[in-house]
Amino acid sequence: MVTVHHLSNSHSHVVLWLMEELGLSYELVQHRREANGRSPDSLRAIHPAAKSPTIEDNGIAMVESTGVLLYLLETYGEGRLRPAPGTADAMRFFQWLTYIEGSAKGPTLQFIRLAMGPADDATRTMVEQMAAAALGQIETALEGVETIVHSQFTAADIQLAFLEELLEGLGQIGNWPNMQAHLERMRRRDAYKRAEAKGGAVGLKQLFSGLAR
Repeated sequence: MVTVHHLSNSHSHVVLWLMEELGLSYELVQHRREANGRSPDSLRAIHPAAKSPTIEDNGIAMVESTGVLLYLLETYGEGRLRPAPGTADAMRFFQWLTYIEGSAKGPTLQFIRLAMGPADDATRTMVEQMAAAALGQIETALEGVETIVHSQFTAADIQLAFLEELLEGLGQIGNWPNMQAHLERMRRRDAYKRAEAKGGAVGLKQLFSGLAR
């Protein structure tokens, strides 16, 4: 059985959500952030990176959200939550699943660093332009559609929702109405609600409330 090490107010929500969408049994181990927001030693004892999400399966601990999602889909998904291999939609799926954590998340996280620094930081404009370029690609792809891969709900939507949670926590989601609407749709999914019931609310608004400007 897969063990999901869940860190409060963190990216590991996507793994709980995926497991719930797939209807898989799993062991849930809860970890709480330290007072300074850092990962606790209990998570570091599982994997030296002390990252979230972390899973254990086959006697091995694994980190990195995109890798974890793909491993779970390949091992337990039975073709669900992803397009058929070798199709145009499969190409779109892999593109967005990796783009979200690669090109789009980096500039988004820069907002956190800026929020902790002086309001007149000279890099603010550059970061905002980088984020606008990266996030604009997603915003355009969601125009007039329900999911990031237009033919179906996939694990890429799960990954995207957490990026949207980050934007919301930083007070930026209102700049991206298509992403905001996508997040609202995702929160209505039963599996999303079950994941929050078991692991707690994602809660990034509260986590970043003192940072967003």
